[in-house]
Amino acid sequence: MTKLFALIFSVAVFTGCNNKQDHSMNHSGSDSTQASVTNDHSVDIAAIMKADSAWDKASEAKSAEGWLSFYTDDAIVMPPGEKVCKDKASREASIKGMFAIPGASLRFQTTNVDISKMGDMASAVGVYQWSSKDAAGQDYHETGKYCEIWKKQANGNWKCNVDIWNADPAK
Repeated sequence: MTKLFALIFSVAVFTGCNNKQDHSMNHSGSDSTQASVTNDHSVDIAAIMKADSAWDKASEAKSAEGWLSFYTDDAIVMPPGEKVCKDKASREASIKGMFAIPGASLRFQTTNVDISKMGDMASAVGVYQWSSKDAAGQDYHETGKYCEIWKKQANGNWKCNVDIWNADPAK
């Protein structure tokens, strides 16, 4: 529970710190010249939006392997109603189990991406729509929200390092 609290606290701090509007930083060199470092992360934001869109396409195809390919090797996944998945085997079992539910359909859309000032971490939030059959074979529909923490890989690609989602309140 302490590790989970630390993770949630870190996400909150990361997201809160990322909401500042300062996109450039000026500093003086020893020879009095001015250098400007810009924090224009529009390319990274576009890359994460594109990756999340491809992830949604893997979800539409009910491809557990495709879905799992968007996670880092050490990703932490927190699906609703399940224990935290901290290793590859538990992530795989959870995602395969999700797509094995009769009538399973999961679609999602990222609504916001924030990149850290260092440009190596990002948060993405969005909404999802889930449909399946319940135990009685009746149609079940759910909407919800998610938060992802993305990590830039050594090759410049982005992968999801933390993934959590949960349902909206029943209407």
